[in-house]
Amino acid sequence: MAAMQRRKGKAGELELARLLRELLGANVARNLEQTRQGGADLLGLSGWAVEVKRAALPRLSKWWLQTCSQAEATGQRPALFYRLDRQPWRVVVALRHVATGFESAPLAMRLETDLDCFAALAREALP
Repeated sequence: MAAMQRRKGKAGELELARLLRELLGANVARNLEQTRQGGADLLGLSGWAVEVKRAALPRLSKWWLQTCSQAEATGQRPALFYRLDRQPWRVVVALRHVATGFESAPLAMRLETDLDCFAALAREALP
């Protein structure tokens, strides 16, 4: 990965962590061990394995597969946060993790929303 892409990714993670702290009052922070040990990009969202992407063009299918793999390894629910250049943050979650009656739905059945809606969902799971 080029240095510019790493800086963009780090900046995106820091920006999103700040926004989630403001919205949720949770202690959300970058996972500084993610490169060495793998795992979620952000820590502090109870029950969610967070993957963060900042890009010019979307690659949702690839990003979602990566997010689901990270979540499966940690036994958490996948949450993909992405922001395209000059666009607001978007969040992708599995339908089975947020909708009653869909508990058996495959992870491929996902929905996309904004940060405010995700924050409302996440508040339900905060201790």
